[in-house]
Amino acid sequence: MKTTFTVIQSIMNWTMIGYKKFALGILMAAAAVSGSAQNKSFEKISKLPEAQYAYISESMLSSMGAMADSTRFSPSTIDRLKSVEILTCETPETFDRIIEMLDPCINELQLLSRLRDDNDNITIYGKRNGDKLSSLLLIEIKESPEILSAIFMTGDIDPDSLKSITRP
Repeated sequence: MKTTFTVIQSIMNWTMIGYKKFALGILMAAAAVSGSAQNKSFEKISKLPEAQYAYISESMLSSMGAMADSTRFSPSTIDRLKSVEILTCETPETFDRIIEMLDPCINELQLLSRLRDDNDNITIYGKRNGDKLSSLLLIEIKESPEILSAIFMTGDIDPDSLKSITRP
């Protein structure tokens, strides 16, 4: 089984959209707390031996508001999140299976964006609730090193707050 450091290292490589510091902060907090999955697809995938998984509850997220200075999210953005689930996998033979297992989650969401940058493929899905998003799913597949990462967030997500993580 991969160590927490390996999971953190995998997430730190996560994406071109500046998500590194936020994911690192979440994983450090999650290392101290265990929880149960909220999303059924993530819950099933978390049982695969090739997958690393972290769940961060609303109460844990609310205590992370002070960490916002080290992330690209404002404290109010973090406070509006209800949960964050993070999956990573470094076994390319399992990527197709994981994507297939994510299909029920993906089918409930609207495709918001597809990006390709060098060897990174990023797909972003969301569920609109008025002018906000109630759910957001980011899936990244890196080709070198081969890593699949999926992050599922729920809450009152302001699309404008996501623009801040797209800036270097």
